[in-house]
Amino acid sequence: MLKDSVDFVVEGASIALAFILIQQNETYEPKVAEVRKRFATIIETKNSEGVSKFGAAIAQGIIDAGGRNVTIGLTTNDGQLNAPACAGMLVFTQFWYWFPLAHFLSLSFTPTALIAINKNLKAPNLDVTCVSRKALYTYPPNVEQPVVQAPTKIATAVLSTTKARRGKKSVADEPMSARSEEAEPVRESESMDVDDVDTKSAQKKARKAGSDSFAVSNIARLLPFQEKHMKWPAGARYVPVKQGRISGVLVVKDTMPGEPEDLVQSMLPDDLVGEEESVDVAMPEPFEYPFDADSA
Repeated sequence: MLKDSVDFVVEGASIALAFILIQQNETYEPKVAEVRKRFATIIETKNSEGVSKFGAAIAQGIIDAGGRNVTIGLTTNDGQLNAPACAGMLVFTQFWYWFPLAHFLSLSFTPTALIAINKNLKAPNLDVTCVSRKALYTYPPNVEQPVVQAPTKIATAVLSTTKARRGKKSVADEPMSARSEEAEPVRESESMDVDDVDTKSAQKKARKAGSDSFAVSNIARLLPFQEKHMKWPAGARYVPVKQGRISGVLVVKDTMPGEPEDLVQSMLPDDLVGEEESVDVAMPEPFEYPFDADSA
């Protein structure tokens, strides 16, 4: 339907595909690359209809919304309807009447992350196991801009007859012993190529065998279709207060309160953190506004 002759069909198909493929990469769904390329083609083609371009632009924004860290969520983590999200989606469907209504879709976006905090609202360092392949949940690759290459000097054309003449002359001048010595390294390189292929295949099998699970650290991207593969490690120091929750903002309980905690360090520079804690803004001094000056 992305190649339909009716512009309204292309617009609707683009937005619908963006809703379906949001936060999915090429490993999880191989058609993602083709769809993304089609969106870019519709936008860049000068002869495309305005409605088709608008739909492709909206779809491109949806599929990459929030830096690919949010998804469409009309319910809360407890399964209850989220009224603002539902209202935003309802108003968004009326963008055909007034295109600025498309901005209301942002009310339906919900972050997809794992953020575990303790009783002091601090984020401790902890790991949760994901029993699946890591490649299924990585970020899609960024769009690469075409590189403009500088013009190179065209090589001088050499006729085939000249090449043949030079080749015959060089072969005739070489002794027979030199020709036989050059033939042996070729066989060695061929055998080395075979060894390289065997080594690469063995490495690939080893990577595939060892990629059945990986650890997800605290404060990380956690996709909705990844949650069913998440497993809280047995004997972990921190356990969620509410059982059954694995995503969102989780309050965790420390099972070893007597030991020192290892907290997630702030990414802000130390000087900025110190300034925020030590800033003490003084109250302004009392003053009287000169109203007489305005009348004059």
